[in-house]
Amino acid sequence: MPSSIHPTAQVSPEAVIGDNVTIGPFCYIGAKVTIGDGCSFQGHCFVEGTTVIGRNNKFYPFAAIGTDAEDYSYKGEETFLHIGNNNVFRENTTINRGTKAGSETVIGDDCYFMAGAHVAHNCELGNHVIMVVNSGIAGYVHVGNNVLISGLAGVHQFCRVGRFAVLSGGSTISMDLPPFMIGDGRNGGIRGINLVGLKRNNFPETTVRAIKNFYKIVFRSGMNMTNALEKVKAEIPQIPEIVELIEFIHSSKRGILHGGHADSRRS
Repeated sequence: MPSSIHPTAQVSPEAVIGDNVTIGPFCYIGAKVTIGDGCSFQGHCFVEGTTVIGRNNKFYPFAAIGTDAEDYSYKGEETFLHIGNNNVFRENTTINRGTKAGSETVIGDDCYFMAGAHVAHNCELGNHVIMVVNSGIAGYVHVGNNVLISGLAGVHQFCRVGRFAVLSGGSTISMDLPPFMIGDGRNGGIRGINLVGLKRNNFPETTVRAIKNFYKIVFRSGMNMTNALEKVKAEIPQIPEIVELIEFIHSSKRGILHGGHADSRRS
């Protein structure tokens, strides 16, 4: 089907618009924007910069997509934003491009950004990520698949959030949140396992049991991280999810959220 562009919308003739795209009243689409088939933009959406948008994405009023990095060092260099397919961007969502010349922000598929969510420059988000109302992630944050960042939560720059992790409402973290875990508070620590997410996604009971045992040893035993991981390697089957957790901790540069004590529990 042909695309529909409201007469009040301002769409650059240089923009690349796919089939069956709907652009509503008072939207702005810049010259270097590419929009895939089936996307829809309700009124007052703003899309600029070298931004590539995949198929079937929905943008609600006042979403600001592909805007300049909110970084004092950014001086107008060409940077990029790549968005996958089937994402939803609710009202007042803001997504920035990269900050250094040639760098990019990347968003995967099937993500849901609720009203006021913010993704800063050079972030990389996987698939099925949910960011709830007024949550935000700072520059260079890496978010894995199936992550839930709850309302009013914030993630410090350069942090990582592992897949199937949950950051509770109102939390702020400046350390890494490992896969499958629930983080809560102001670097408050690991408060549990995302059992609901694991069960909804059909993780085998043997895998869930191994992750539970990992959590007990690493985050509830009181052992230091080095000794806890040695115990994990000795006592828990080294299934892919356990190996993933161990490698996530070993590769951390900012430290891992602890089990409730006031230390960074670096490996």
